[in-house]
Amino acid sequence: MPSGRYISAGLFKEGFNDRKILFFTTNMAEEMYAFSRLEGAVHRTKGLLWPVRWGVWLRLAVIALFLGGGLSVPDIFQYQFDGNDFATGTAGSFSGVAPMVVLGIIAVVLAIALLWMLVGATLQFVFVDMLSTGDIHLGRHFRERLGKGARLFLFEIALIVVMVLAVAAFVFMLIGFEGAGPAVATSLLIIALIPAFLVAALLFGLVFLLTTDFVVPIMIREDCGIIAGWRRLITMIASRFWQTVVYVIVRFVLGLVAAIAQVILAILALVVIAIPFILVGIVLLAALQENIVLLLALVIPYLIIAIPVALLIAVPFITYFRYYALLVLEGLEPEYRLLPE
Repeated sequence: MPSGRYISAGLFKEGFNDRKILFFTTNMAEEMYAFSRLEGAVHRTKGLLWPVRWGVWLRLAVIALFLGGGLSVPDIFQYQFDGNDFATGTAGSFSGVAPMVVLGIIAVVLAIALLWMLVGATLQFVFVDMLSTGDIHLGRHFRERLGKGARLFLFEIALIVVMVLAVAAFVFMLIGFEGAGPAVATSLLIIALIPAFLVAALLFGLVFLLTTDFVVPIMIREDCGIIAGWRRLITMIASRFWQTVVYVIVRFVLGLVAAIAQVILAILALVVIAIPFILVGIVLLAALQENIVLLLALVIPYLIIAIPVALLIAVPFITYFRYYALLVLEGLEPEYRLLPE
């Protein structure tokens, strides 16, 4: 007959195993909000955008313009210039340009870019306000959220500065290493640091995603700043870690699929819009021989039509993802519920 000590140990072991099984069963049975909120976001998007109300669509298209709703521009910084890109005497053509003029142009472009970022940051809050209240108007919400938009703008600037400084430090390190070591060693160093850069880019992208998807509505609900919003988000992530991980993965996959679909739709629409302009261009080319200047004038009306169409195509996508993020946030922390029943 087993002694009392062994009986107690056996009961403790059985109790521990039962608790462990109960823990895993509870976790498996827990609702995954990243999946359960997908259909709800579809219904809410359809309810807002259908039947079509052009006033709603056009206002959301303005938001898509500032939030990067599918439009992209060529990244000129990816091009590597060398001495062969400039013909002899090309540099002399810029010698007559006053440095103050160049600095003035740079300052104007920088000011426009910063203003654009400020408006975009403010519209992040405006977008949430419009979806949560059903009041699809820009001006009223914009005035109310300009202060919080400025805080988000400064936060984004700080992240960009950190990224730029990190890249600059890497470049200077490579320059110093290249002067001190052989080319093969430099190449190996670059290859070895590629994973580190990918991880850093992933982290920055994750910060931007969580800021726009979760911190912005938290700031609205709590009426707090961005640092306080991030503190609340970190507390929530600590208690709902795997829920957040699953959301980030699902959000990334959905974003990739949506980006592909949006690009395909935009290309098809732009090709269809281009057909009458191409026909008119052929007629003009036949009538005016080689007067290319007049043909280039067709680009302006084409862009006037094409850009709004591309933005309207982006409207369902940005609306869906904002609804989806708000519904997932509501599941993770019911006190941050912003959408009506």
